[in-house]
Amino acid sequence: MAFFNAHIGKWSAFLAGLWLWMLPGWGVFLGASESGQAAAVSSEVAPAAAVVPAEEGSAAVARLQAELPERKFPGFDAILQKALVNGPSIIMREWDAAAAAEDSRGARAPMLPSLNATVNTGVTYEQRRAPSGSYDRTFTAVLYSVGFYQPVYHWGALSDNYKIGQIRRAMAERNIAETRRVLAIDVRRRYFDVILAANGLRLARENMTRLEEDKKSLEQLIADGARAPAEIDGANRALDIARPGLEQAENQFAALRLSMAQIAGAPDAEFGDLPDAIPAPGDISDALAALSAGVSAPPSAQLQNVYDGISIEKLSFDINKTRQLPKLGFSASVVQQPDNSNVHEKSLLTGWNAAFSVNWNIFDGFASQAAKRASLNRLRALEIQRGQAEQQESSGRRAEVSRLLVQWRQLQNDERDLDRARGGRDLAEQDFAAGMTSQRAVDDARNGLAHALQNIYAARASFYTELASCLSNRGQDPAVQNNGGPGAR
Repeated sequence: MAFFNAHIGKWSAFLAGLWLWMLPGWGVFLGASESGQAAAVSSEVAPAAAVVPAEEGSAAVARLQAELPERKFPGFDAILQKALVNGPSIIMREWDAAAAAEDSRGARAPMLPSLNATVNTGVTYEQRRAPSGSYDRTFTAVLYSVGFYQPVYHWGALSDNYKIGQIRRAMAERNIAETRRVLAIDVRRRYFDVILAANGLRLARENMTRLEEDKKSLEQLIADGARAPAEIDGANRALDIARPGLEQAENQFAALRLSMAQIAGAPDAEFGDLPDAIPAPGDISDALAALSAGVSAPPSAQLQNVYDGISIEKLSFDINKTRQLPKLGFSASVVQQPDNSNVHEKSLLTGWNAAFSVNWNIFDGFASQAAKRASLNRLRALEIQRGQAEQQESSGRRAEVSRLLVQWRQLQNDERDLDRARGGRDLAEQDFAAGMTSQRAVDDARNGLAHALQNIYAARASFYTELASCLSNRGQDPAVQNNGGPGAR
C-alpha cells in the first residue's frame, strides 16, 4: 500500500494528461445538439408535393375541415384529443421511439474514448523451487490495471453507423405521427359505428314494442270474437324472430362501445350520451372540386420510410467496404503488478504505456464480400419498392379524390330519397287524419322513415370518414396538427 501511495502523484498526472488529450475530441463529439442530429440525415430526398394556388387550396381545405365529425359533435372533440394522447397504440410507439433514441446514443459510443480499470487487493503467497534453492514469499499489495482507447481513423465506418442510428430514430419518431394520424381516422370511424349501433338498437327495441302491441291488439280481437284464435301463432312467431335480432343489436352496441374505449385509452363513461342523429354535411361541392384539382399532398410515412431504408442500406454498404481495411487507434495504460525479478522481498512493478495501434482484418473467410453483396441486393430491392410505392401513392391519391366525389354524389341521391320517405310519412298521417287509411299504414310509413334515416346516417358516416381520410393523407387533419403530443398527457 505504501508503494501505491507513493505513485499517487504519477497516477493523477497520468489521468490529467489523458483528460487534456481527450477534451478537444469530446468537444467535437458532444458539442452538437442531439435533437438537431436526430433530424433527417437521409441522402434520399422525397419528391416535392404538387404546387397549387395557396389561397384557393387553403380556403377549400378550411371549408372541408369544418365538416369533420369533431366540428359536428362538440363532445367528440375531447374524446378524439384524449385518444391521440392516451391511446395504447400511441404509447407503444412513443416507447419504440424512446428505445430508438437510446439505440442512437449507443451507436455513437464507439466514436468516443473508452476507459476501463481493474483493481485487486489482497495477500499473495508464492513458493519457488529451483536447483539453486527454494524461496517463499508472502506479501499484501494493491494491483491495478487502467486502460484507455480512442479510435482515430476507421474510414468513416463509425460515423456511418451513428448516421444509421439517427435515421432509425427519425423513423421511429415519424411512426408516432403516422400512428396518431391513422388513429384519428379510426376513432372517428368507430364513433360513427357506435352511433349507428345505438340507433339500430333503438329501432330493434321499437320494433319489439310494436310487435308486442300488435299481439295485445290481436288478443283483444280474439277475445271479442273478431279474429280466429289460430292467428295468435303468427304474432308469437313474429316476436320469436325479433328477439334474437334485439339481442344481437344489444351485443353489437356493447362490443363496439368497448372497442372504442380500448383504442381511445379512455373509460367508457367518458363518452357520455351519444347523439341521436348524424347531421348532413353542408354544400361543399366547390371545395371538393378544388380538392380534386390538386391540393398538395406530402409523401406518406410509408414512402419516407422506404427512402430512409435506402439510405440505411447505402451506409451499411459503405461500412462493409471498410471491414478489411486497417483501422488506426490510440491506446494508453498503466499497470501495477508483482515484480518477479526480486523473489526475496515484496516488490511491485508499475508500467506506463502509450501507443498507436493498427487493427487489420486481412482475411475473414470472404464474410466481408458476402456482407457487401447482401447489402447491395437489399438496396436494389428497396429501389424497386421505392418506384412502386411512388407510383401507387400517386395513383392512390387521385383515386381517393375520385371515390370521395362519387360518394358525395351518391349521398346527394340518398338525401333526396330521405325527403321522399318523409313525404310518404306525411301523406300517410294526412290520410289517417282524413279517415282514408289505417293506423297500421301510418306506423309502417313511420317505420320506413326510421330505417331510411338509419341508412342515410350510415351513408353520411361513410362520407365523413372518407373525407377525414382524404384530408389526413394530405397532412390537413386539424386533430393531428393541433395535437399537443406526449406532453399533453
